[in-house]
Amino acid sequence: MFSSSIRFPISIPLHFRMKTLFISALLSIAVAQKVQFLRGRAILFRSRTGDLPGEVVGVVDFYQENAGVRLNGSINGLTAGLHGFHVHDKGDLSNGCLAAGGHYNPFNKNHGAQNATIRHHGDLGNIETPNSGPTNIQCRDSYLTLNGPMSIVGRALVVHEKADDLGLGGTEASRTTGDAGARWACGIIAIMEEDPTARDNSALSFFSLSSSLLIILAYFNQ
Repeated sequence: MFSSSIRFPISIPLHFRMKTLFISALLSIAVAQKVQFLRGRAILFRSRTGDLPGEVVGVVDFYQENAGVRLNGSINGLTAGLHGFHVHDKGDLSNGCLAAGGHYNPFNKNHGAQNATIRHHGDLGNIETPNSGPTNIQCRDSYLTLNGPMSIVGRALVVHEKADDLGLGGTEASRTTGDAGARWACGIIAIMEEDPTARDNSALSFFSLSSSLLIILAYFNQ
């Protein structure tokens, strides 16, 4: 039983906190191969130079559907206009979100629009921020899944400073990143809900819960 009395230590060396985050992300990916996940969540942190990200700027939920994943969320603080929006390969938020690696691209394809035939698995196009108020996110993607060998659980969701040109810019940057500029915010996609009828055993349930908690707590206990 995961006791509510357990507390993450207040004073933890930085290198241990980052190792905890890395191990937690790996646990999430490992569990994703065994349990049917219904919902994930990325808490987005402002990018910041150094080993740890900045303040929380948004939350995006991922709902598993029969043909892909539905995204629903909100982000605060973006400038008005379009911003590149992608799932990146690694669940590491350090170094201004650069440690998250490139777009999730298991088949080594060129970057493209969300509805393009040729695209990265992690290509979600752009989100649009109004002149005032938060950036609301409501979309579906048929490539993404929370389950199986292509699971995005444990990977990073990244928001960019500029618009994604959808791979149409004719440059190398366009073909790889959509030339969307710096990484403005990022968050690890963690497990929020699983199908209780599809559990292999209680140990897997414990790991799915603890991995999600460790990812969040490792950042809030700075």
